[in-house]
Amino acid sequence: MILVIDTALGACQAGLYRDGAALLTQSEPMARGHQEALGPMVAALLRKAEATPRDLTNIGVTLGPGSFTGLRVGLSFAKGMAAALDLNLQGVGTLEALLRHPALAGDAMAVIDGGRGRFYVQHRAGAHSLDAEGLVALARTASVTTLTGPAADRAADLLPGLHVVAQDWPSLDAIAELTALGGRDDLTPLYMREADAVASRRGIISLPPITDAAG
Repeated sequence: MILVIDTALGACQAGLYRDGAALLTQSEPMARGHQEALGPMVAALLRKAEATPRDLTNIGVTLGPGSFTGLRVGLSFAKGMAAALDLNLQGVGTLEALLRHPALAGDAMAVIDGGRGRFYVQHRAGAHSLDAEGLVALARTASVTTLTGPAADRAADLLPGLHVVAQDWPSLDAIAELTALGGRDDLTPLYMREADAVASRRGIISLPPITDAAG
Protein backbone atom coordinates (compact mmCIF):
# COMPACT_ATOMS: atom_id res chain seq x y z
CA MET A 1 0.00 0.00 0.00
CA ILE A 2 1.40 3.38 -1.06
CA LEU A 3 0.60 6.68 0.63
CA VAL A 4 1.01 9.75 -1.60
CA ILE A 5 1.04 13.32 -0.31
CA ASP A 6 0.89 16.67 -2.10
CA THR A 7 1.00 20.06 -0.39
CA ALA A 8 3.13 21.89 -2.98
CA LEU A 9 0.53 24.19 -4.52
CA GLY A 10 -3.01 25.31 -3.70
CA ALA A 11 -4.34 22.11 -2.17
CA CYS A 12 -3.75 19.56 0.55
CA GLN A 13 -3.96 16.07 -0.94
CA ALA A 14 -3.40 12.52 0.21
CA GLY A 15 -4.24 9.13 -1.26
CA LEU A 16 -3.85 5.41 -0.65
CA TYR A 17 -2.97 3.15 -3.58
CA ARG A 18 -2.46 -0.57 -4.00
CA ASP A 19 -1.12 -2.24 -7.16
CA GLY A 20 -1.54 1.01 -9.07
CA ALA A 21 -5.21 1.43 -8.16
CA ALA A 22 -6.61 4.14 -5.94
CA LEU A 23 -8.19 2.89 -2.71
CA LEU A 24 -9.13 6.25 -1.20
CA THR A 25 -8.11 9.82 -2.05
CA GLN A 26 -8.89 13.27 -0.71
CA SER A 27 -8.11 16.73 -2.07
CA GLU A 28 -8.96 19.99 -0.31
CA PRO A 29 -8.20 23.33 -1.98
CA MET A 30 -6.37 25.66 0.40
CA ALA A 31 -3.77 28.38 0.27
CA ARG A 32 -2.89 27.97 3.96
CA GLY A 33 -3.58 25.46 6.71
CA HIS A 34 -1.82 22.41 5.27
CA GLN A 35 -0.17 21.72 8.60
CA GLU A 36 -3.51 21.41 10.40
CA ALA A 37 -5.19 19.47 7.60
CA LEU A 38 -2.65 16.86 6.50
CA GLY A 39 -2.39 14.65 9.60
CA PRO A 40 -6.15 14.27 10.14
CA MET A 41 -6.61 13.69 6.40
CA VAL A 42 -4.14 10.79 6.32
CA ALA A 43 -5.57 9.33 9.53
CA ALA A 44 -9.09 9.46 8.10
CA LEU A 45 -8.02 7.73 4.88
CA LEU A 46 -6.36 4.90 6.80
CA ARG A 47 -9.39 4.53 9.05
CA LYS A 48 -11.80 4.38 6.09
CA ALA A 49 -9.55 1.83 4.38
CA GLU A 50 -9.56 -0.23 7.59
CA ALA A 51 -5.77 -0.04 7.52
CA THR A 52 -3.03 1.09 9.87
CA PRO A 53 0.24 2.92 9.14
CA ARG A 54 1.98 -0.46 9.46
CA ASP A 55 0.17 -1.58 6.30
CA LEU A 56 2.06 0.99 4.25
CA THR A 57 5.08 -0.06 2.20
CA ASN A 58 6.25 3.31 0.89
CA ILE A 59 5.38 7.00 0.66
CA GLY A 60 5.54 9.46 -2.20
CA VAL A 61 5.59 13.23 -1.70
CA THR A 62 5.81 16.19 -4.07
CA LEU A 63 9.06 18.18 -3.92
CA GLY A 64 8.06 21.26 -5.89
CA PRO A 65 8.23 23.74 -7.36
CA GLY A 66 5.85 24.81 -4.63
CA SER A 67 5.24 27.14 -1.73
CA PHE A 68 7.77 27.26 1.09
CA THR A 69 5.29 26.43 3.85
CA GLY A 70 3.36 23.81 1.89
CA LEU A 71 6.45 21.89 0.84
CA ARG A 72 7.90 21.92 4.35
CA VAL A 73 4.64 20.57 5.79
CA GLY A 74 4.34 17.72 3.28
CA LEU A 75 7.98 16.72 3.33
CA SER A 76 8.29 16.89 7.13
CA PHE A 77 5.19 14.76 7.58
CA ALA A 78 6.36 12.21 5.00
CA LYS A 79 9.86 12.02 6.48
CA GLY A 80 8.47 11.56 9.97
CA MET A 81 6.19 8.71 8.94
CA ALA A 82 8.87 7.03 6.85
CA ALA A 83 11.43 7.19 9.65
CA ALA A 84 9.02 5.97 12.34
CA LEU A 85 7.75 3.06 10.24
CA ASP A 86 10.96 2.27 8.33
CA LEU A 87 9.27 2.91 4.97
CA ASN A 88 10.70 3.78 1.59
CA LEU A 89 10.24 7.47 0.76
CA GLN A 90 10.35 8.84 -2.78
CA GLY A 91 10.11 12.41 -4.01
CA VAL A 92 8.07 13.44 -7.06
CA GLY A 93 8.53 16.61 -9.09
CA THR A 94 5.39 18.75 -9.27
CA LEU A 95 5.96 19.58 -12.93
CA GLU A 96 6.53 15.93 -13.79
CA ALA A 97 3.24 15.00 -12.16
CA LEU A 98 1.38 17.78 -13.96
CA LEU A 99 2.64 16.45 -17.30
CA ARG A 100 1.17 12.98 -16.65
CA HIS A 101 -2.43 14.19 -16.90
CA PRO A 102 -4.33 11.73 -19.13
CA ALA A 103 -5.96 14.53 -21.15
CA LEU A 104 -2.62 15.84 -22.41
CA ALA A 105 -1.74 15.14 -26.00
CA GLY A 106 0.94 16.33 -28.39
CA ASP A 107 3.78 18.47 -27.13
CA ALA A 108 2.64 19.68 -23.72
CA MET A 109 4.26 22.13 -21.33
CA ALA A 110 3.52 22.41 -17.60
CA VAL A 111 3.69 25.95 -16.20
CA ILE A 112 3.84 27.18 -12.59
CA ASP A 113 4.00 30.85 -11.61
CA GLY A 114 7.31 31.35 -9.82
CA GLY A 115 6.56 34.95 -8.82
CA ARG A 116 8.46 38.13 -9.69
CA GLY A 117 7.87 37.63 -13.39
CA ARG A 118 9.34 34.12 -13.48
CA PHE A 119 7.79 30.83 -14.53
CA TYR A 120 8.80 27.26 -13.76
CA VAL A 121 8.14 25.19 -16.87
CA GLN A 122 8.71 21.63 -18.00
CA HIS A 123 8.54 20.17 -21.47
CA ARG A 124 9.97 16.95 -22.86
CA ALA A 125 13.13 18.96 -23.63
CA GLY A 126 13.73 19.72 -19.94
CA ALA A 127 12.73 21.93 -17.03
CA HIS A 128 13.60 25.59 -16.65
CA SER A 129 13.05 28.80 -14.73
CA LEU A 130 12.20 31.48 -17.31
CA ASP A 131 10.84 34.98 -17.66
CA ALA A 132 7.90 35.63 -20.00
CA GLU A 133 10.10 36.21 -23.04
CA GLY A 134 12.03 33.02 -22.39
CA LEU A 135 8.83 31.03 -21.93
CA VAL A 136 7.49 32.20 -25.29
CA ALA A 137 10.78 31.44 -27.04
CA LEU A 138 10.97 27.94 -25.57
CA ALA A 139 7.35 27.13 -26.41
CA ARG A 140 7.81 28.19 -30.01
CA THR A 141 11.15 26.46 -30.44
CA ALA A 142 9.77 23.23 -28.97
CA SER A 143 6.53 23.47 -30.97
CA VAL A 144 4.38 23.26 -27.85
CA THR A 145 0.70 22.66 -28.60
CA THR A 146 -0.79 22.28 -25.11
CA LEU A 147 -0.33 24.13 -21.81
CA THR A 148 -1.21 22.85 -18.37
CA GLY A 149 -0.60 23.71 -14.73
CA PRO A 150 -1.74 26.55 -12.44
CA ALA A 151 -0.17 29.23 -14.66
CA ALA A 152 -1.36 27.79 -17.98
CA ASP A 153 -3.88 30.58 -18.53
CA ARG A 154 -1.19 33.22 -18.01
CA ALA A 155 1.06 31.42 -20.43
CA ALA A 156 -1.82 31.15 -22.92
CA ASP A 157 -2.15 34.96 -22.88
CA LEU A 158 1.45 35.07 -24.09
CA LEU A 159 0.93 32.19 -26.52
CA PRO A 160 -2.56 32.61 -28.04
CA GLY A 161 -4.00 29.66 -29.89
CA LEU A 162 -2.53 26.92 -27.71
CA HIS A 163 -4.81 24.38 -26.07
CA VAL A 164 -5.12 24.58 -22.26
CA VAL A 165 -5.75 21.62 -19.96
CA ALA A 166 -6.73 23.05 -16.58
CA GLN A 167 -4.76 21.76 -13.58
CA ASP A 168 -4.31 23.86 -10.45
CA TRP A 169 -2.35 21.05 -8.80
CA PRO A 170 -1.13 17.60 -9.87
CA SER A 171 -3.39 14.58 -9.68
CA LEU A 172 -2.82 12.01 -6.98
CA ASP A 173 -2.96 9.29 -9.64
CA ALA A 174 0.05 10.87 -11.38
CA ILE A 175 1.97 11.19 -8.10
CA ALA A 176 1.23 7.56 -7.25
CA GLU A 177 2.37 6.40 -10.69
CA LEU A 178 5.66 8.29 -10.41
CA THR A 179 6.17 6.98 -6.87
CA ALA A 180 5.67 3.40 -8.06
CA LEU A 181 8.24 4.02 -10.81
CA GLY A 182 10.83 4.90 -8.20
CA GLY A 183 10.49 8.64 -7.70
CA ARG A 184 13.53 10.61 -6.56
CA ASP A 185 15.90 9.58 -3.81
CA ASP A 186 17.10 13.18 -3.37
CA LEU A 187 14.41 14.83 -1.24
CA THR A 188 15.64 18.41 -1.57
CA PRO A 189 12.59 20.65 -2.08
CA LEU A 190 12.40 23.34 -4.76
CA TYR A 191 10.80 26.47 -3.35
CA MET A 192 9.19 28.87 -5.80
CA ARG A 193 10.32 32.12 -4.21
CA GLU A 194 13.85 32.90 -3.15
CA ALA A 195 12.50 35.37 -0.59
CA ASP A 196 11.26 32.36 1.37
CA ALA A 197 14.23 30.06 0.81
CA VAL A 198 17.06 29.45 -1.57
CA ALA A 199 15.86 27.44 -4.54
CA SER A 200 17.56 24.15 -5.26
CA ARG A 201 19.41 23.77 -8.54
CA ARG A 202 20.18 20.07 -8.04
CA GLY A 203 17.83 18.80 -10.75
CA ILE A 204 15.51 16.91 -8.43
CA ILE A 205 12.16 17.87 -9.93
CA SER A 206 12.63 16.54 -13.44
CA LEU A 207 14.75 14.14 -15.41
CA PRO A 208 16.92 16.92 -16.91
CA PRO A 209 18.26 19.57 -14.49
CA ILE A 210 16.47 22.87 -14.08
CA THR A 211 18.24 25.77 -15.74
CA ASP A 212 17.80 29.40 -14.79
CA ALA A 213 17.63 30.92 -18.24
CA ALA A 214 17.69 34.62 -18.91
CA GLY A 215 14.83 35.81 -21.00
